[in-house]
Amino acid sequence: MFGRLLLWARRNSRRALALLLAPGLVALAFDAAVAHWAGKDFDNRLQAIPVVYGGVGCLLMMAVCVPRSRAVFAWTARLVGVAGVLIGLAGTVFHVLQWWEELGGEYSAASLEGAFSVAPPLLAPLGFSGLGALLFFLPSTKLLLRLRVGSPISGGEGPLKHAGSREVSVSERDERRSA
Repeated sequence: MFGRLLLWARRNSRRALALLLAPGLVALAFDAAVAHWAGKDFDNRLQAIPVVYGGVGCLLMMAVCVPRSRAVFAWTARLVGVAGVLIGLAGTVFHVLQWWEELGGEYSAASLEGAFSVAPPLLAPLGFSGLGALLFFLPSTKLLLRLRVGSPISGGEGPLKHAGSREVSVSERDERRSA
């Protein structure tokens, strides 16, 4: 069973990475929910956007990794990715505006310290942008992506050793492993 999973991951490395990145959306959504609502009133409905995006984005990415349609996977990953980048950038702008408002025109060390302790974290929403950018570029055919799952090749034959040498066939590599 585990061998079949590893074989699938080797053959579908982009989808395997998407499945590994998808729970990160839920983790970011949970973090945003705690930061926005723990012990606070629900006064700004825009704060629900990153929470909803995280859950929906995770479900979408997990759903499109199973079928074999490359186009559906690519378009969904790019859509979820662009949404993540936009949500992260917009959240950063909202957090900076809130921080600016907390400063109130005073730029002393005490007011800066107070603004940083009371205002929302400035760079936290960029986590959505980073994960969204990864999901956006993941289906790109111009991105060279090699996922090696399993035991490494024995005999010290790493990727740097093969850079200048001749190519080795799969059967030769298997013979070297068994020797």
